[in-house]
Amino acid sequence: MPARRPPSLLALRAFEAAARRLSFTAAAHELNVSQAAVSRHVRSLEADIGRELFRRLHRHVELTAAGQRLASELNVAFLGIRRAVEIARRSSVRRLKLTVEPAFASRWLVPRLGSFAAAHPQIELDLETSDELRVLGRDADIAIRYVAAGARSKRPGGRRLLSIEAAPVICAAGSRPAELRADSAVLGHRLLHDDDGRAWRSWFVAANLAGFEGARHQYFSDYSLAIAAALQGQGALLGAAAFIQPELRSGRLVELGRTRVSFGSYWLLESRERSTATLRAAFSRWIDGEIRKS
Repeated sequence: MPARRPPSLLALRAFEAAARRLSFTAAAHELNVSQAAVSRHVRSLEADIGRELFRRLHRHVELTAAGQRLASELNVAFLGIRRAVEIARRSSVRRLKLTVEPAFASRWLVPRLGSFAAAHPQIELDLETSDELRVLGRDADIAIRYVAAGARSKRPGGRRLLSIEAAPVICAAGSRPAELRADSAVLGHRLLHDDDGRAWRSWFVAANLAGFEGARHQYFSDYSLAIAAALQGQGALLGAAAFIQPELRSGRLVELGRTRVSFGSYWLLESRERSTATLRAAFSRWIDGEIRKS
């Protein structure tokens, strides 16, 4: 009797992604295929195995018991494949995968990466900017994440890199020194946000100043865009000193008022994979040195 043909690797990969994310849509995005293709692969795998792997509910899917068992085994198997590929690559390429919060990446990390490349030309960095948590050891070797002050969630389990303190800043062009000293001078400017307003609200509380609700507002989805708007004279920004040092030193942005607020800190988290331990240590030493210099 001939041996039974194994399931399609594409079908197994589609199922593993859908099981990990519990979403056919998210799996399709990860694999860069259509949702219909993921669904077709999963149904083909179910037919081949002879069991349902998902319960298809109204707005989401759930794994069946058989699906849970298969997903667990496939996760280990695909991790083994990734490790095997990394081992094969290691002789010629030493790559370190970073996942970094966007503002930290664009305003602090990237401008300094030239010195890392000069000090470690044998290490290639694979930098992803994202606010989403990633699985260390699978999706990234190092993560740099922001933790807001007073956050109820537990500390992320890494180590603190630097704290973020912010104060209102405006474009220096046309500003007069006398109007920069009082916190109330903020009310004469449109408030620039990169969140839902929480940061500015906390500053108003710290400054013991009323008028947030009556102020003019402008919202951005990215901190770098808010900085660009401030540099164009479009309003007042809560400027994180660590991110706007070049603009403050050049005088393009000037501080407004006297109140500064601590908002949180950035943390460095590492995987425990032995294969990247030397690379992670090199990056960790480098970033510590850059923080001491800043």
